[in-house]
Amino acid sequence: MEPGRLEARLQPGEPNRRRQSMADKGDRFEQVGPRTRLEMELARVESHSHDIWIIVIFAAAVLLLGAVSLLSPHSFWKTNELQITLSPQVLFVLMVVFVLVALYLVRRETETQRLRLMNLQQTLAAQAERSANLLDSVTNVFSRNFLHDLIQGEIARSERNHRALALIMADVNNFKQVNDRLGHLMGDYVLAQIAGILKSCVRGSDYVVRYGGDEFLIILPETEDEGAEVVRQRVKEKVAEWDRQAHVGEMPISLSLGLYLHVAGQSAEKDLAEADSRMYQDKQARKSGAPETAGR
Repeated sequence: MEPGRLEARLQPGEPNRRRQSMADKGDRFEQVGPRTRLEMELARVESHSHDIWIIVIFAAAVLLLGAVSLLSPHSFWKTNELQITLSPQVLFVLMVVFVLVALYLVRRETETQRLRLMNLQQTLAAQAERSANLLDSVTNVFSRNFLHDLIQGEIARSERNHRALALIMADVNNFKQVNDRLGHLMGDYVLAQIAGILKSCVRGSDYVVRYGGDEFLIILPETEDEGAEVVRQRVKEKVAEWDRQAHVGEMPISLSLGLYLHVAGQSAEKDLAEADSRMYQDKQARKSGAPETAGR
C-alpha cells in the first residue's frame, strides 16, 4: 500500500466527488428539492399554455376571416375597404363554433396539465419511497435494502479498475443486555451512537450499512489491508472512548470487528460470509481472552 494512500486513510471526511449524484449519507436528502422542481415544472407548463393560447386565438381569427372571405367574397371585400356583411344566423353559428372549439381546446389543455401533474406526483412519490428505503430510520446509515446493488457495484468497479475492496463487519457486544435491562429505546440510542462513530471514522467515499439488528457493515473502496486495519483500530478506539464517557447502564459497550478483502471473481455473498466469520472469530477471541487477531 502506497504511503499517500495510508495518509489519506488517516484523515476521515475526505471529499467524495464520485458520489455526488447519489443520495448523501442520511443528512443530504433534500426536502425542498422535489417541491421546488414541481413548482418549476408547473410554471413551465403554464408558460407554454399561455403561448399556445396566443397562437391558437390568432390562428383561429385568421382562419375565420379567411373562411368568410372565401365563402362570401362579395359581401366581404368592397373596393379597398374591408367590410363584413353577415346575417344574424350566420354570425350566431360562427360564434357557437368558435366557443365550442375554444371549450375543446381548454378541456384538452386542462387534461394535459392534469396528466403532467399526476406524472410528476408519481415520480416524486417513487423518489421519496426510494430515498426512505435507502436509509435506516434508527441509525441514519444505509439500510440493508440498498446493500445488494451497492456491493455488487463496488465489486464490479474494484475488479474493473484492479483496486482493492475491503469489508469490515461490526457487531455490538452486550447489546442484548442493553435491550433486556434498559429497554429498546436505550438500545436504539446505542445503535445510533455507534453508527455515528462509524461514519466519523471513514471517508466520504466509504459506506456504512446497517446489516441487521446490532450488526453494521463498512465498505471501503480502493482500500488495501493496511488502510482497512487503520480504520478498524480507529473504530475500536473511538467506541472505547465513547463507552468510557457514556456509561450505558454500567455495561461495557464494544465492537467485534471482522476485516476481509475481496478476492477477484468471488461473489458478494461469499465476501459477506467471510467478513461475518471473521467478526465472530473476533467475538469468540474476546470471550476467551485470546489476542486480538481473529478479526483479520
